[in-house]
Amino acid sequence: MTATPELAEALHAIPPLQPAAAKKGQVDVEMLTRVSAALRRIRTLSEVLDDIGDALDPQPPAVDDVADIYERLRGDLERLASIAMAAEVKDPEVLRLTAHAAELLDVQLPKDHHGRIAHLRRQGAVANDLLERLTATRTIRQVA
Repeated sequence: MTATPELAEALHAIPPLQPAAAKKGQVDVEMLTRVSAALRRIRTLSEVLDDIGDALDPQPPAVDDVADIYERLRGDLERLASIAMAAEVKDPEVLRLTAHAAELLDVQLPKDHHGRIAHLRRQGAVANDLLERLTATRTIRQVA
């Protein structure tokens, strides 16, 4: 699997090693904090599947959970689309789903609850289909 935007950010946060500091055993606490925070934002495939399940579950999520699920699914769609683009996948279905994901990323969460649930379901369906297609094209490893 290719690096996600979060991993790239974490790696970018690491400054070049300063030989004098390394010899003295000095640690840049601020830099370690930034790297640690970036690494904590990296989500596993099982977490992505949980988000998809939350969005597609026949029982809609609670009103208070919708915004959080929306934000996580936005990140999931961005990651999956980034993986497809970084791997330069030429599969027409992956390209179609990546374009659909980009369209969904441009849409703000509707104000009314029914509109919010409908949008979550669209996000979840596209994320699910894209994840399945990336697995089928062997862009990412088999999803358990």
